Amino acid sequence: MKLSRLLAVTLLFSLLAACAGVFPPATPSPTPSATPSPSTTPAVCQPSPLQTSKNQFPEVQGTLLNGEGELWALLFFDKAHAGEQLKIVWRIRGTGGPFTVSASQDEGSPVSPTWGPELHGGSTWERPGDEWGTGFVLPTAGCWRLTASLGSGTRGEIRLEVLPAQ
Repeated sequence: MKLSRLLAVTLLFSLLAACAGVFPPATPSPTPSATPSPSTTPAVCQPSPLQTSKNQFPEVQGTLLNGEGELWALLFFDKAHAGEQLKIVWRIRGTGGPFTVSASQDEGSPVSPTWGPELHGGSTWERPGDEWGTGFVLPTAGCWRLTASLGSGTRGEIRLEVLPAQ
């Protein structure tokens, strides 16, 4: 009789041990607070998509904000860093004149080019419109919006993520 009782107890413990992993452990439910705390999600920089031009430099097709035409930017850098000279050549097709460009962050004053815009007579970069060269030194890291206009007729922008100074 002792052997059968021992077998029964062993069988019972074996069944209990086998079932122990089937059910997840109980977790206490969170206590709701009187006022929910707001969660802030940091803004994520969404730079304009880069392409590779036929001359192997990164280029960006701008987003038109008004008017008809096209806006392109040819970047003479792989990554933008704060405090460094950034050479950008622009092609803009549209109506109006003169060509202007500035850079800004969501908060802060606009930054003008350190040089340019300079009208180029021609180049090997094949995009529609007149070509202009500019240089920028963007003072801080973050998301920058560069807005280019051809008079009041055509206006567009590109977005760049500027990394901290090296």
